[in-house]
Amino acid sequence: MQLNRRAFLKRTGAGAALATMGSGLLTSSAFATNPAKFQAKSDVSFVGSSASGTRRKMIYDVLAPWKSVVEKGIEGKTILIKVNMVYWNSALSDPTLSLTHVDAVRGLLDFLRSINSTTPIIIGDCTANATDLGDIMKMFSSSRAKYDSLTTEYQNVKLVDLNTYEAEERSFWTPSFSESTPAKIQVIKAYYDPKYYVISICRPKTHNCMTITGVNKNILMGAPLHSKPNGDLFTNPKQFMHGQNGWYDGKKPDENKCLAFNLYQMANILYTAGTPALSVLDAWEGMEGNGPASGTSVMQYCAVAGIDPLAVDRLAAKLMGFSDTPNDPIDVQNPSYSDMRALVWMSNAGLGNYDLSKINFILGSISDLEKYVKKYTMSPSYTGDPSKGEPSYQANWTGSPSIVFDQSAAIKDSRTLDPRPYMVPQLQKVIAGDYLRIDFSLPVSFHVRLGIYNMQGVEICRLGDEYLPSGRYTKQWNRRDNNGARVPAGRYIIKLSYDKRALCDAISLVR
Repeated sequence: MQLNRRAFLKRTGAGAALATMGSGLLTSSAFATNPAKFQAKSDVSFVGSSASGTRRKMIYDVLAPWKSVVEKGIEGKTILIKVNMVYWNSALSDPTLSLTHVDAVRGLLDFLRSINSTTPIIIGDCTANATDLGDIMKMFSSSRAKYDSLTTEYQNVKLVDLNTYEAEERSFWTPSFSESTPAKIQVIKAYYDPKYYVISICRPKTHNCMTITGVNKNILMGAPLHSKPNGDLFTNPKQFMHGQNGWYDGKKPDENKCLAFNLYQMANILYTAGTPALSVLDAWEGMEGNGPASGTSVMQYCAVAGIDPLAVDRLAAKLMGFSDTPNDPIDVQNPSYSDMRALVWMSNAGLGNYDLSKINFILGSISDLEKYVKKYTMSPSYTGDPSKGEPSYQANWTGSPSIVFDQSAAIKDSRTLDPRPYMVPQLQKVIAGDYLRIDFSLPVSFHVRLGIYNMQGVEICRLGDEYLPSGRYTKQWNRRDNNGARVPAGRYIIKLSYDKRALCDAISLVR
């Protein structure tokens, strides 16, 4: 839906927030903005090879421009290489097509060991569909994956099942159409522990839920445990990312909407902590069709690397033949880079640049990359299967139309897949100090109201009430009410209202 400027202002009540020139937005009067993780441009490197080359050398070459950055970043840390070990389909001619290829890892290890020969390196995953704790180790040592030889080829390299690593319960907002309160998901602590330098390395693949899977999804879905620490495989945190336990195939009502929002939430947790520090897309051979585990081969012989995972995946979408023109809503006849809505939201919120105009090549060029583009066949869950009476599960969400100034800006404020704000849950629920910091991010523009309420639902302090563009925001509360009086000790609710819905977090004030 397109509106002219006057109708837009009338409908949203945003007149006071809009600048008089163009459609730019004035600085918020109530909220401070958190700086974007990546500013004007994100650097990337690109290398093209051929069938006569080797995957291992290609990966080494695409990483060469990052030597000084990585050398500084790994100092005093353990390197965690997050590979993609989706359980293979033994019926495929190459069952390892779903995995990060061992020679890609060799190229990465060659590069890392050229910088430092002794820095500890762990290679691991916490795969979504393991049926037994320890399955990852079996996959590593199999005659197909051949990962176990890496520990003898390279010094101080270890293979690990990340499901055995320390996990921490982190709060996630439950996808709800009314007021939402936090639920708990067990997240592997190493992903945001500053002692680790995390690297995401994988191949491009089509996906049954999120259109494509690349370096972002490799990290964001790798972070939750695949089972609780007590080994209860019937309580699967990864499946809760899809909406609830037992969901994984992308065919449940609103499942893809839930997954997109939860990936956005996970990015707010991990990316603000600096993870991943480096991302490598191994497009020597990708997977099309029934991904991420049962698709077919696409030979491309190229690679992309960078410190901004969103920029790397924007080029992955380009390499996979997605249109550079945004679609709103999703058009399965013309797949677009914007179909990966969660990545668009992360970019809008300042967590990276999923935007070709904000990508700078420090090795190779966009014209070099375009020579390697191949149009991937999409997953049946994307295209739909009329012979089975199945719709496109990735495009079947129907919601309110977008409110935009023009088609070129449509994707910025698209409501497809129901974007929602992320308010950082208070990790410390008992507040003893004089000030409370509240952070939130917006994947698209919203009129928001932030306030403090007592347990009877009465607003005692309004912290802000205005229309805001997408981005990251912060507000500090001085523990005083609307009249300036100090609020007594007790339990209170932080409430961020938007679009007739709200996120609510409970806190206790002492003293």
